[in-house]
Amino acid sequence: MNEIRAKIRENISAARLAQDVKRLSDLGPRYAGSEREWKAARYVEEQFRQIGKLEIVVDQVPGIKAWQHIDTRVRVVEPVEQELTGSAILGSGSTPDEGVTGELLYVGLGRMEDYEKVDVNAKFVMRDPPRALMLDNPADETAPQGPTEMLIKRGVKGFIEHSRLQGRIVQTDLLSGPQGLPVPAVAVTYEDGQYLKELIREWYAIPKGLKRMAEHLPVKLRVWVKAESKESHGINVVAALKGSERPDEKVLLVAHHDNPLGPGACDNATAVAVNLETARALAKLGTPRRTIDFVSVTGEEYGEVGSFAYVNKYVKANLDNYKAVLVLDIIGNGDHLYYITESICMGKLVKNSPWLNRVVEKVCDQLGYVIEGTQLEYASDDGPFILAGVPTTYLAKLISNSWPWLHTYMDDFSVVDINGLTIITEIMANTLWQVANE
Repeated sequence: MNEIRAKIRENISAARLAQDVKRLSDLGPRYAGSEREWKAARYVEEQFRQIGKLEIVVDQVPGIKAWQHIDTRVRVVEPVEQELTGSAILGSGSTPDEGVTGELLYVGLGRMEDYEKVDVNAKFVMRDPPRALMLDNPADETAPQGPTEMLIKRGVKGFIEHSRLQGRIVQTDLLSGPQGLPVPAVAVTYEDGQYLKELIREWYAIPKGLKRMAEHLPVKLRVWVKAESKESHGINVVAALKGSERPDEKVLLVAHHDNPLGPGACDNATAVAVNLETARALAKLGTPRRTIDFVSVTGEEYGEVGSFAYVNKYVKANLDNYKAVLVLDIIGNGDHLYYITESICMGKLVKNSPWLNRVVEKVCDQLGYVIEGTQLEYASDDGPFILAGVPTTYLAKLISNSWPWLHTYMDDFSVVDINGLTIITEIMANTLWQVANE
């Protein structure tokens, strides 16, 4: 075992990891179904093919609309006029050229009981953003976050989100599935979100010259969103290091290559780079007993649509053959290394495998690294595999308020801890090789 660990470590290159991250993040926003997402998938495929020992399969994932943001404006028009700083959220619907106007409704945490108490018809709905280490923002099964379909059926005018962190940062959460939204969805800065709440509550932001009144003082917004959307498909890339004794039995390493905004270096080019480098390192060790699949998926930002497609095509009919799945997301920087214990996937509470989490924890200990368990507000590509019944673990780093760049244009190559990626690669390679050869 010590010899295997030494070989894995000597076969890992930080320079190659850096090159992969830079090539992917330089593509810019890699919305699922877009030309840039296809370029990312082609790059991953090319890198897998250069390894030489892998069997490659490229799958199209249908039912995804290619979305492109062009312009966004958000303005308070009553009881005061004020321009806000905002950007359309991935999958947002467009508005007419003149925009759409409606009253703003704030629903706190946006729990189901919060929506049941209010009339959302013809209103823009704003809730507090999800909290990273809490499971207090339940969703339905129609979108990654929020009871979107229910609110649209009830006539919602659109959605307003605000950043989690202070500063002039537009940080987009996710509301849309792969077919997008029929209404506008816009993210504004943290400060603008607080300003809107103050207006609604009639506190210190009450317009000069207006007295606080007993009756409700409505706040109205005008929103303009210009975006393009067309039917398309995403791409999954699967590279198999075939097993010698039990080739039908598989262990997987999964990372998504799409992203929702900006360069997407830490979310999720870094995880894709680790996937590639792990494949390179293990291919030099020889042949494992079980097959190891390295899977680069589309559409995580649309509710794990690429992973669901993989599960539906390969896993459900052969469930007993899938022994373990390791998922990587948001690992490029951060304060700690975590394995996730439980989270929310498409409205359902999902729990990662305690057995596989212990395996990862033991491997980290053997290598001299520290990892800890935590819950997370929303699942990544682990969710579809957990729901299918496969033992799954999910490793992440960037889940606390100490890391402000998630889903922003600042998530570029400059914020990546490249040397830290070698540690993740080492952990993944040793864990995969151990499980594949048990």
